[in-house]
Amino acid sequence: MPEDRSLDDFALGDEDTDSDAAEAADDSASDDGDPDAPSDPNDAADPAAVDPAVATSTWHTDGAACDRCGERVERRWRDEDDFVCADCASW
Repeated sequence: MPEDRSLDDFALGDEDTDSDAAEAADDSASDDGDPDAPSDPNDAADPAAVDPAVATSTWHTDGAACDRCGERVERRWRDEDDFVCADCASW
């Protein structure tokens, strides 16, 4: 088995490697010809056009009623617009 290496062996590299990686990243960027397109993909999302995140399940210490059968359970899962127990969920 080979000898263990120090983390410094991986963290420290020659400067050519770092500049080569930066050049490769620049070369891989696609140019679709749109001058108004944002360069950062995170800038592309319009907050008004993004759907908000929704919970996929809920948990209640005292339990909550299943929206379909009415059974009181601690954990319910979203099924369409309802929160349902494991027996009513369409897996």
